[in-house]
Amino acid sequence: MNSKRTDRICAIVPVNVLRTSKTRLAKRLDASSRARLSEAMLLDVLHALQKVRRISRITVVSADFAVRRIIAPTRVHFLWEGKRKGLNRAVRLGMRDAHRRKFSAALVVPSDIPLVTAREITRLLRSSDHYPVAITPSKDEGGTNALLLRPPEVIEPAFGKNSFRKHISLANQKRLPVRVVKSPGIASDVDDAADLAGLKRHLLRNETGRFLRTLD
Repeated sequence: MNSKRTDRICAIVPVNVLRTSKTRLAKRLDASSRARLSEAMLLDVLHALQKVRRISRITVVSADFAVRRIIAPTRVHFLWEGKRKGLNRAVRLGMRDAHRRKFSAALVVPSDIPLVTAREITRLLRSSDHYPVAITPSKDEGGTNALLLRPPEVIEPAFGKNSFRKHISLANQKRLPVRVVKSPGIASDVDDAADLAGLKRHLLRNETGRFLRTLD
């Protein structure tokens, strides 16, 4: 079977409450600026996903109704998670929705990877066509910055500390083949001051880049 032709892929983007996001940047940015940064990065991630032809649907999962307003012009789908109970609960909600809508695969990506490109996402999908689980680790290979599951609920999400190894372990427990695809843009999330400084060196021409230039 050629999964490339038969896959219906739903991208799931969990988003924290903007006004309380990126607290590790509190010494560099006030709450308003952190919210604006989170908004800009989210829009850049959605823009990259919308360019990927193999993705049939993009679902943003959040407990923040401000996020629904922000993404309205993008015409992606918003799924309200209710009272926020953590990242993995939000991801499970998105996976359950993808399964209910009969998507054959789900791609979970974070909202804070503004260097991601449609080409990188396409490469991830293409190189994992025949795998039930595919993972792109974070730059330190501790976290998971992209998780492709075929079908959407084939393993439980285990985002958080050491999630890269946890996801591999969960797949191994079920004897599922895992494809690891390293990708610099997907791997580059923004959590602390060093990440922010590194981001500035890229001279981005996207929403995140425009926000960073307002800081200068």
